[in-house]
Amino acid sequence: MLSLFSVLDRHLEELRRPPAAGKLVLSRLERGQSIIAAPCPSLKLVLEGEEIYEVDGRSVRVEPGQFLYLDAGTPCTGSNRVFTTGLCLLLPSAEAAAGTEEFAGWDPVLGRALVLSTHTSTLGRLLESVGRRIARDPELGERLAPMLIEQAEQAVADPLAESRAAIEGLKAAKASTRRELYQRLERARGFLHSNQDRNLSLTELSSAAGLSQFHLARYFKSAFGKSPIGYHRELRLDRAALLLRQQSDCRLTDLAESAGYCDEVSLSHAFKRRFGKSPKQWRQGVGEAA
Repeated sequence: MLSLFSVLDRHLEELRRPPAAGKLVLSRLERGQSIIAAPCPSLKLVLEGEEIYEVDGRSVRVEPGQFLYLDAGTPCTGSNRVFTTGLCLLLPSAEAAAGTEEFAGWDPVLGRALVLSTHTSTLGRLLESVGRRIARDPELGERLAPMLIEQAEQAVADPLAESRAAIEGLKAAKASTRRELYQRLERARGFLHSNQDRNLSLTELSSAAGLSQFHLARYFKSAFGKSPIGYHRELRLDRAALLLRQQSDCRLTDLAESAGYCDEVSLSHAFKRRFGKSPKQWRQGVGEAA
């Protein structure tokens, strides 16, 4: 039986065709460049370092906390300038099974290469969690590969559909401009998700996105339906509600601090506006439901 997992510790100098059933690869690479066949869609996660892909004449950078969705197409190159640890997940493909080089073409809205945050989707969090486990103990790779391939094949549709809707909500004449703008907004959104324990300023967020505060606020709402500050507030309050469910003895002062509020009074006011109940009432309701 063909193995679904391998460890890559040297750059590829020639094309390799992946198995049709999918493949999981843990890469630990010194500085260099690889030639990458792409007969099937793949997900490329960076855990440490960085990777730069040259895809159809376009340079795409992937950093820790991000993963690349790469659709099937012509071969590309991947390079890194520092030691890099990552995970490559090749998804099952009927085209790869048939051994054909005829690609159906990628989504005209998404394009062929899309960089996503690991913090903003179930798929991203799954890749990050499993990837770090395998990086610590590569012997887990063989056992976890079938599960990860199966779950990723099913879960990938959600972030792609969400990205498509966000890109279509942006007002720009060219599809390439909308995609580039979305990539900046996704960086900002990932920054919001990774900082749920504190209040963030629009200045910090605009710096993370590489956009002016005006354009960030305007386009973020067009893409995601809320202002950046409103989106972040809901994330923090949802996190507080989850902690109340999980930790019935959690003190409100600690809860406020974990959600980035200065005190429990501020948290209580915001919580009640969001859920229609105070944290104490919410906790009582959870206890009664249990």
